[in-house]
Amino acid sequence: MSFTYIASAADWARIAPELVLAGVALLVLLVDLLLPQTGSVPRERGAANFFVLPFLALLGVLGALAATIVLFVVGDGQRAFFGLVGSDWGSLYAYLAILSAAGLGIIFSPAYLKRLKLVHQGEYYALFLTAALGMMLLAAATSFMTLFLGLETLSLALYILCGFVTRRQGSQEAGMKYFLLSSFASAFLLYGVALIYGATGTTRFGARETNAFPGVLQFLQAHPQSTALLLIGIGLLTVGFAFKVSAIPFQMWTPDVYEGAPAPVTAFMSVGTKAAALVAFARVFVVVLAPVAADWQAVVWALAVLTMVGGNLLALVQRNAKRLLAYSSVAHAGYLLIGVVVGGATGLAAILFYLLCYAFLNAGAFGALSALERLDNSGCDREDLRGLWFRRPWLAGFLAFFLLGLAGFPPMAGFAAKYYLFFAALQGGHPELLLIGVLTSVLGMYYYLRLIAAMFMEPAREAQAESLEVTPALAVASAGTAGAGASVAPRVSGPLGRAASTRSGGAGSGVAGAAVAVKAAPQTATRRAPAPATGEQLAEEEGLPGHSFAWTTWLGLGLAALGALALGTVLPFWLVDLALKAAAML
Repeated sequence: MSFTYIASAADWARIAPELVLAGVALLVLLVDLLLPQTGSVPRERGAANFFVLPFLALLGVLGALAATIVLFVVGDGQRAFFGLVGSDWGSLYAYLAILSAAGLGIIFSPAYLKRLKLVHQGEYYALFLTAALGMMLLAAATSFMTLFLGLETLSLALYILCGFVTRRQGSQEAGMKYFLLSSFASAFLLYGVALIYGATGTTRFGARETNAFPGVLQFLQAHPQSTALLLIGIGLLTVGFAFKVSAIPFQMWTPDVYEGAPAPVTAFMSVGTKAAALVAFARVFVVVLAPVAADWQAVVWALAVLTMVGGNLLALVQRNAKRLLAYSSVAHAGYLLIGVVVGGATGLAAILFYLLCYAFLNAGAFGALSALERLDNSGCDREDLRGLWFRRPWLAGFLAFFLLGLAGFPPMAGFAAKYYLFFAALQGGHPELLLIGVLTSVLGMYYYLRLIAAMFMEPAREAQAESLEVTPALAVASAGTAGAGASVAPRVSGPLGRAASTRSGGAGSGVAGAAVAVKAAPQTATRRAPAPATGEQLAEEEGLPGHSFAWTTWLGLGLAALGALALGTVLPFWLVDLALKAAAML
């Protein structure tokens, strides 16, 4: 039996966004090879390269976004390459969230890479575009083979990006953990695909309203009785997708990877991976496996409840902002699984709109943290954020804005997204999910507001440390100078402490007698003042790091804030209607 298929021009046009990203990724590598080299290290690039390569990568993202909009307007919505890749509005809607996250991540990168003195920028931006390409393939997959191809494409690129800061042990650990656990999840998913193929005899999903490309859906409609092979395959698919969307109890990789990876990479992968995996999850379960929904719906319902409750509870005890946002991302995955349980056009539309809103909020929050993150992965603890309003008011304001949006406060996009998702749960006959979602959202407000309170209402750590150590030392010094010729020179950190030591030594220099060690009174707090700041840290304290590229960080924060505000006020009515039409075509 032979099979011959010749791709037409229409097939290539239907995957135009993916072609643009693939072409620009190769172009970035070529331009990086041709750019002038400076510095003692052969791979070290000149200052102009910190602008040329991200600008080219951003042009690629904008080109893919333009191609997506063109397909929305003039595309035929048909599947390409013998029913393997979709160009329906549902896939294109997911492209908007993925490309928005990719664009914001690229904009946040120049200042971050320059501050950390990271070379190999060509590889960095090429991997960024390759990961976005894999996410788009995963979201548009209409065959299990294409789904696995997209999944591995995005995963291989993100493995390297997570461990890109080679001088940081946490980054290397994040890359290795993501590689091991993601490979574990991919194995589950692949075994599930193999078993479903054995049960149905096809890997294509099948069309909902036509038999042009018969697949799993048509087989299940003709044979509604589930077999043991099919049930085991569905179970393995559930485990694989649950790993990718960070659903509890398969979320163990998320906080460590999000904390160790570079902040711009985390901003991108926290949104893009979730968007692609959720759309693929919804397409496979809500559309393809709809005839056997009774076999999997209870399991996904339990995953949604566990993820909503567990994600918010685990976020309560986090003191690192990146880990807090990681568990917040887990909780948001639970909210999105409500749409999978509800199913139908309403549930799918709620997922698509929620993902688009979530893209701007979460990418903006991690983008703000990228301006604080140092080479040793410090700068994002709650202690480091205390008093941020008094040091960097604009940065604190942006971070607070995104946190309030993630919590669901109006008029940001988070409120509109949660409102429509919970309304879909009520309309779909699941009031219990509505109640659990609302209660866990109220619980989530606590850790968001606690972080905001630390930035706006608590003193900085340096000021508190000075009040704990300098004042007792000065008291001991005063007591020593007033004594019978005893010279007391306590060790005090900070300029004020050094001045006190000098005055104490000078007072005792003219007195004949041995220096007497005076035991300081016990202090109620044992925290020591921080070590003297390095030149890099002092430059960070004066303003946004990255020198001449700090404007890119502000640009990214401004675009994310505008997008989040527009999605919460002006655009929801139009975009929700568009999401309903897109969901009907999935």
